[in-house]
Amino acid sequence: MYQEVNGAKLYYREYGSGEKYILSAQMGFDLDEKGWPMDLAEEGYHVYTIQIRGYGKSSHVLEDLGPDWYNIWADDVYEFARRKGIEKFLYTGQSHGAGIGWHLALRHPEVLVGFVALVGGPHSRKGGETSPGRLETIKSAGDPVARQKRAEQARSNFLYFANKFADNPELKREFEGKAEKAYLEELNRTEEEIRINPRKPLSYLKTDEEVYQELAKIQIPVLMINGYQDDVVPVTDSLWPIKVIKNSKCIIYHDAGHGIHYDYRDDIRREIALFASDLF
Repeated sequence: MYQEVNGAKLYYREYGSGEKYILSAQMGFDLDEKGWPMDLAEEGYHVYTIQIRGYGKSSHVLEDLGPDWYNIWADDVYEFARRKGIEKFLYTGQSHGAGIGWHLALRHPEVLVGFVALVGGPHSRKGGETSPGRLETIKSAGDPVARQKRAEQARSNFLYFANKFADNPELKREFEGKAEKAYLEELNRTEEEIRINPRKPLSYLKTDEEVYQELAKIQIPVLMINGYQDDVVPVTDSLWPIKVIKNSKCIIYHDAGHGIHYDYRDDIRREIALFASDLF
């Protein structure tokens, strides 16, 4: 399904029903539509997954929007909710999707009952405004060899989970299937998608101290869920926000990484459902 917002057409899927709304916006969601955040519908929530502009079936963007990407994505989510007649909702995002959540919490706090960030930073200002991983992605856009390696890495990421859950035949088959789907999806990604450089969330803030001061303005309840083994977003990036965000807490899983929603699928669903149960 599609929704027009702010001059763009956004692809979305809907799960569950009722007036306890959960929205999430990402480049893309699980290729089999399993697990987070779709499974929150099983807990009684009305879930919308939104593919952000620039990616997949949503409107593509051919120009660089500079430091405005996250603000635009956040405003798109806000407008999506308005178009659907949703006055209040819980937002949840993973990695870059969590980055959108930080911008939502600062730009449109009046529509949020809470925010759940999975491996979502926000990033330290150290190391520049763009992460090394993002820079490598952008460089691969016009390089067939590099793009092939990226596709193979996407496959490998899911084969890791197939191996991790090798004693569960059903899960093993599921992740082996995801591995091949992810490989083909990465090979077919357009150059304009690969070249998107949104910078780090809150890139308009140039020092960690400025980030602390900005996050201290957040009054809504915030839950951060992180993996100690995450090599993309260091767990320390999700510890210091606890110091400055009054209504916040953090859950850390020792043996989970950046794909924590796969490492602990059932746990993530239960933790978010428990957090949300006090918000509606």
